[in-house]
Amino acid sequence: MLRRAPLEERIAQRQAELAPVRERGQLGHPTARYLFIALLALTVAGHVIGGVLFAILAH
Repeated sequence: MLRRAPLEERIAQRQAELAPVRERGQLGHPTARYLFIALLALTVAGHVIGGVLFAILAH
């Protein structure tokens, strides 16, 4: 009678057949990295501009 291998063995075999994935960290996708950098730059610029305007108007 034919028996299938346990699920864990089948998963291990499939993953062994796959090509190794290069580790890229949290922002591995280029679009995600660019979007994160752009939003970070906009946030910093907004805070700097807001701080300068506040300093001018409050003085």
